[in-house]
Amino acid sequence: MRSSLRNAGLDLVLATLRVTLRTLSRVVPQTRSVVVTASPETEGNGVETARALVRRYAGRVVWLRDRGPVPPEVAELAAQGLVLVPKASLRGLWAYLRAEAVLFTHGLYGSPRPVARKPVVNVWHGDGPKDITPGPGVGALIASTWLVGSTPLFSRSQAAVFGVPPERVLLTGNPRTDRLWDPPDAERLARLGITGDFVVWMPTFRRPRAVGAVRVHGHGPVAEERDGLPELLAGLRARGLQLVVKPHPMDADRRRWPGAVTVEEADLVAAGVPLYGLLGASVGLVTDYSSVWVDYLLLDRPLAFLVPDRDRYDRALNPPDVLDWVPGEVVDLDRRPFEEFLADVDAAGDLGAARRWEVAGRIGLTPTATAADDLVTALVKAGVLASA
Repeated sequence: MRSSLRNAGLDLVLATLRVTLRTLSRVVPQTRSVVVTASPETEGNGVETARALVRRYAGRVVWLRDRGPVPPEVAELAAQGLVLVPKASLRGLWAYLRAEAVLFTHGLYGSPRPVARKPVVNVWHGDGPKDITPGPGVGALIASTWLVGSTPLFSRSQAAVFGVPPERVLLTGNPRTDRLWDPPDAERLARLGITGDFVVWMPTFRRPRAVGAVRVHGHGPVAEERDGLPELLAGLRARGLQLVVKPHPMDADRRRWPGAVTVEEADLVAAGVPLYGLLGASVGLVTDYSSVWVDYLLLDRPLAFLVPDRDRYDRALNPPDVLDWVPGEVVDLDRRPFEEFLADVDAAGDLGAARRWEVAGRIGLTPTATAADDLVTALVKAGVLASA
């Protein structure tokens, strides 16, 4: 009952914002400014896009932020000229109306349909095989003018969901991947409890919790996803490696597991470790349907896919046969789980390199270490930004 009332109230607010902002966007004079927002505020695609804009854009870069402490990375950019404005405020709405372009990772103010004079750049938060078709609620469709991605296979499918034509898909790479090449030092990793080489387990969420302006809806149990972790932990321990668990920000299950190091967003912020910096320091990744494996391909390191709910997962995959050709072991819990992955870890990635290379070509992965700068360049070329 409480969730239903919350969702109904949210729908009313978003519907009002959608209509009002779209109408006013046609007539309010614009200034040389852009607004950027991300959810959570530490989301790498948003932060790295803002970083590149602060460095290169000649106008005012406004960061529309949530309540609470300012994350250190955002505070660092504020010291360089990023303007921080509360998202839920009249100042935030005014900044939106005055901006020449809007950039976001998860939508903004109910995602009003863009008007011609104010392009909306959907930086999103990764391109992978999960179906992202929106539900029926108000504001569920994240209407956009442009979509940023890193692969023709996945990005163009997502673009169709957002109503973005193929020619407006910017395959510049996900800006957050720039941090893969700047791993944290041993001291910062130690603040997280990481004291040596490690593998990251990074599952997508099954049962979301309410985070900000997000509707609450139920999914099935998640306990069975942990099947296989004892075998993985044992294999890593035998090699002197740690398992680091990073739960999804929206996951209702916080993924605590004996013997593993679990790090949440707040832990990373406190230690001064960006998520993609953490990934850049790892020796391998275990995931499932999450888009993170697409980004991780850039590192050319061992991958495994732990998907014990393959037959029960309630989202469609696109393409549906993706788990038949992903670039790493799809773990079979009945047949020596993680054997192939651990052998590849032992070989420093040499055993799986050819397969990763083939999949990178199959999906059309954009090979870049400067995705954020590439995005700003593309936006200038497309006329979204006057200059940079």
